[in-house]
Amino acid sequence: MRRNAGFTLIEMMVAMAIGLIVIGAVTGLVLSIIRSNNETIQATRLTQELRATAAVIMGDIKRAGGVVDPLTAATANAGKPLNPFATISSTAGCLRYAYANGAGGEFHAISVRDGAVFLDAAPTAADATCDGGTRLSSSFVTINTLTFARTGRRIEVVMQGSLTSHPTIRRTFSQMVFVRSVAGS
Repeated sequence: MRRNAGFTLIEMMVAMAIGLIVIGAVTGLVLSIIRSNNETIQATRLTQELRATAAVIMGDIKRAGGVVDPLTAATANAGKPLNPFATISSTAGCLRYAYANGAGGEFHAISVRDGAVFLDAAPTAADATCDGGTRLSSSFVTINTLTFARTGRRIEVVMQGSLTSHPTIRRTFSQMVFVRSVAGS
């Protein structure tokens, strides 16, 4: 009697068990890579949102103390500050400054509250407060801290935030801005 060639039941069961172990390991590896990739994408998105908010802040701060006609401002008001819009002050989470536009002065306040960055613009210093303004940061990001450190004409802006949908993903973004014309610096 001739013997049929093939696998025995035990050999098939062992091969299936080894195959399942390999498939399980590969599936776990693929899921781990997908999770890691997802977290990287989320962290990149957070960094981009922080960078975009910082770009708006930096662009506005660069104009602080600016005047429409620097030559006239430099020769006017002997004994007084050459630029009435040169004052820059900061408190915890708020920076107040001013600059001249074509029609006169404009005062700004950048602040953080309720997890967002706000810019308040007003015609007088008293009206530009750290309590109002237009939201600058995205609703997808929660800004936890915003600090301003001034050294002469340089202002370092440090912003720490997290994604609203994933609060465990946090990033800190820091950038230095050079203010063009600030009196007394």
